[in-house]
Amino acid sequence: MMNIRRPLEFRYYSRGQTCSGTYTLIGKSVTIEPKNIEEPVHIHLAFTDRIDQMFVNYLTNSSQTLPSCQYGLDPSALTSTKTGTSITYKASDMCEEIATITGPHNFIDPGVIHTVVMEDLRPSTTYYYRVGNDVDGWSSIYSFLTRPVDEDATVNIVAYGDMGATPAAQETINYVAARIATMNITGLVHIGDISYARGIAVIWEAFMTQIQSVAARVPYMVSIGNHEYDHLTGGEKDPSGAPAPGGFRPSWGNYGRDSGGECAVPMVRRFRSPSNGNGIFWYSFEIGPVHILLFSAEHDFQPSSVQYNWIERDLKSVNRTRTPWIIVGSHRQMFTSENDHPDIIVGQHLQLYLEPLFYQYHVDVNLFAHLHAYERSCPMYQQKCVANGITNVLIGMAGIGLDSRTYSVNEWSQYHDQQYGYTIITANRTALAFKYYHNTDNNVADQFLLSK
Repeated sequence: MMNIRRPLEFRYYSRGQTCSGTYTLIGKSVTIEPKNIEEPVHIHLAFTDRIDQMFVNYLTNSSQTLPSCQYGLDPSALTSTKTGTSITYKASDMCEEIATITGPHNFIDPGVIHTVVMEDLRPSTTYYYRVGNDVDGWSSIYSFLTRPVDEDATVNIVAYGDMGATPAAQETINYVAARIATMNITGLVHIGDISYARGIAVIWEAFMTQIQSVAARVPYMVSIGNHEYDHLTGGEKDPSGAPAPGGFRPSWGNYGRDSGGECAVPMVRRFRSPSNGNGIFWYSFEIGPVHILLFSAEHDFQPSSVQYNWIERDLKSVNRTRTPWIIVGSHRQMFTSENDHPDIIVGQHLQLYLEPLFYQYHVDVNLFAHLHAYERSCPMYQQKCVANGITNVLIGMAGIGLDSRTYSVNEWSQYHDQQYGYTIITANRTALAFKYYHNTDNNVADQFLLSK
């Protein structure tokens, strides 16, 4: 169920028994007014640059009151208060059709998106919070666990990609929410293709409502995908600053207009990230013993590019004594055993340009999605299983329609299937355990263990 945030009317149309001809209006309901049009909705957390801070975002219909967050160590005593900033976007802010068309089937007013930074947070501590204000009302009280500062701490991280707003996606969210309720989940990583709105604004409404049960309790860190970004004519409207007219479009790629003209504007406005890279497009953060780097396969990743140079600097900066594990992630797959996939050429160039860099800096796990399936490799390099290689994992099975392609035989491919599910990474200083769960039974379908 999503919060429409505006008056609503139900209409009944008919095309007759033969289902042909034009639709005729048969009847309509009375207008239904929202119970509280200013109720805070779409609440979600994100990491900042600092371990003692946390972003919280939420949405209301207006910006007439100052956004606020009350938080503390006890749900009955929210002793700290911070105020924040507000932003929105219009159809004209986006790059091209269909996102730039105003109407119920395309662009609708997204409301006002508020951001507050909670500060002075203790590590490895549960905090309680609510957002809103005294005039329009407050949200329910939620809780979250802060990141550890202890080098020997154990952390749990959820990861998946290609979700959308579908019944299968809701099932994934329900399972993840249950995990959060029973174990200390410190963060969640969504590897691209977030809502699949593709210029249809109401799908963003549905998606943000869908994830709130998880994202209001665990920092929800996102990576850009083709269905959030790809466009032909964005130019200066492109929030990533990519060259006009349509950003990164090499002759060997298959970059199109997969975002429906959004060119990442809704995603950039709705989500937050640390500021050490290029916003949502590429950035990194740490959760205890794990360094996570998210980059964009929708932008230039060739050697000497701005993004490539940033990736190298970031990997080089990791203190492996303090942070022994490195996980990198981007949306488009570097490897796949699926036959006849049209994006294979992009994966080959990711292998050509970035796999040597990842191998040089001893990346442990490479996550990607884009294909709607799961596949896990051995520790590998240049198509061969090697003792000090990178474990590549495809995790594009969170909710959008699954692939049905056949698979070829590859030495490096250890497990694959085409089922809905999610993954949990558990890591401490000496071990990283990776588990893939099927939604059909919520049991482990595949797992592996890395040791230092």
